[in-house]
Amino acid sequence: MSSVRRNPWLICVYHGIQSLMFPTAIFPLFWTQDIGMSVATMMAVQGAFSLSIALFEFPSGYVADRLGHRRALVIASFCILLGWILYAFARGLWSVLLAELVLGVGFSLVSGADSALLFDSLREQGKEHEFARWYGRMRSIAQIASGSAALVAGLLYARWSRLPFALEAAAWALAAGIALRFGETQRAEPKVEDHLGRMRAIVRDALLERADFRAVLLLGVVFALASYLPTWLMALYATEAGAPVTWIGPMWAVASFTTALGSMLSEGAGRRLGMTGTLLACVALVAAGYLGLALSHHVLGVAFFFLLTLVRGLHMPLLHHEEQRLAPDGDRASCVSLRSFLFHLAFVLLGPVVGMGVDRFGHRPVLWASGALMAALTLSAFVLFVARAARRDEARAPDPTAAPLSGGR
Repeated sequence: MSSVRRNPWLICVYHGIQSLMFPTAIFPLFWTQDIGMSVATMMAVQGAFSLSIALFEFPSGYVADRLGHRRALVIASFCILLGWILYAFARGLWSVLLAELVLGVGFSLVSGADSALLFDSLREQGKEHEFARWYGRMRSIAQIASGSAALVAGLLYARWSRLPFALEAAAWALAAGIALRFGETQRAEPKVEDHLGRMRAIVRDALLERADFRAVLLLGVVFALASYLPTWLMALYATEAGAPVTWIGPMWAVASFTTALGSMLSEGAGRRLGMTGTLLACVALVAAGYLGLALSHHVLGVAFFFLLTLVRGLHMPLLHHEEQRLAPDGDRASCVSLRSFLFHLAFVLLGPVVGMGVDRFGHRPVLWASGALMAALTLSAFVLFVARAARRDEARAPDPTAAPLSGGR
């Protein structure tokens, strides 16, 4: 089997290993109990992480396009390995921020390069149409791995609070070894003399000149923000509602498994409901998820969070395939990273505000306000997406009043 032919499976395995995120479920406990953070500081740290990714996101995607996607993933894997080692030895706020900064650099370099390598590998084999299926498979494996890690996270944390971080470093050492086995695809490398000018042109083309691409990017950003924003609140939300700490790991596992389920269902839903119908269902699920969380005062209210994690899996393969299809060949990772940059920038602006609101007013008033905002944003972005898609289809449709191109009397 050629190196490119084995890339899709290797990428799936890579995502499965890298998604064994043992610290994720216990981060709120680690930050508040071991490091001594308030909720506002915790959300500010996540804002700093998002800011570090945002600062490097688009440039790193551009670098990945120039270096080659395989090489970028190798460098990113070793960078993330270093970040988790730093986290394992973190003792205070500044050491946490340093670890988050290093992780931000590494994760920003992964963003865009992995999916671009998958798309190019499939296209080189004449299987571009299988991208949504492979991307859904990749996301499903990753979320199942993440959920499995969450199941044992609480036990690991109870045994030694640094053990989840040590195991995460070991997982990334293995992920780096797999990245070294990726095959680089044959891509036509555009000759670029003015890199800064090229980056400006990519941003201008995606956000200003191409309305169809802009609509896809913005819808992806708001769906990601809507499903991600409550994530760091759920552990505290559940424990305040009466859930024991031992529930936190299984809760994160169910969240990951519902995301995996959404990813597995995405391609089939796209065939049966169409992309528009599937994305409209995602808009409805966002509104229902936030409404349920805000109304519930029982521990079972956490179940409404799983509607949001289902959205996270359901929308991504369909929108991401459209994103890859519209992106220029030589700048595919750059365009994907641009969308990720917009998401992290939005979280930098909104996350700390949400944290301060929870500290001052509690979870439910903040969830009411956040839900209203997210429902309005997802609906507006969906309407824009549908309108742009309709205009594009009209532009492609033949004019029924035009004379035939050929034919006799």
